Amino acid sequence: MTTNSRAKMVSSAASLIRTRGVSATSFSDVLANSGAPRGSIYHHFPDGKEQLAADAMRWTSERVIAYQRACPATTAAGVLECFIEMWRRTVLASGGAAGCVVAGVAIDTAAGEPGLIDVVRSTFRSWVDLLAQQLQAVGVPSDRAAPIALATLAGMEGALILCRAEGDSGPLETVAAELMSLLPREAPQC
Repeated sequence: MTTNSRAKMVSSAASLIRTRGVSATSFSDVLANSGAPRGSIYHHFPDGKEQLAADAMRWTSERVIAYQRACPATTAAGVLECFIEMWRRTVLASGGAAGCVVAGVAIDTAAGEPGLIDVVRSTFRSWVDLLAQQLQAVGVPSDRAAPIALATLAGMEGALILCRAEGDSGPLETVAAELMSLLPREAPQC
């Protein structure tokens, strides 16, 4: 039961942070959203909100990585489309209100302050590394795979912010089309 309460709080924190940011997400909000008992938050997160936010990012990252690793793509366009589709679903399900937990923490955290920003950095790097590996695996030259992966992540994160401002998926669709244009042309098949 304790593990279940902890998991519910982490999931709730992720959901709240992606729509509100860290600063506007309180322990009380997380408790109300998760239905967890009040005392459990201090038991599971003795280091406070920073620990909860870090765990919410790790929880999110595990899901992003599992989703992307399950991508059956055999082309560079397919790799990017898998990644884009994951964020498209987030935008469409929330009516444009939800973004990325990791970006929500990044925006609310001082860049030079160790702790949460280190988790943000390592999370984003792991996503770029995975995308680059997948792009190389389908034939994108290694000197292009990492820059395309970084541009894809940056494009999606920026698109999520713009979708939130606009309240729809239009910016994501525009960015997705432009990201596809970064890919090397595939050789025609005979």
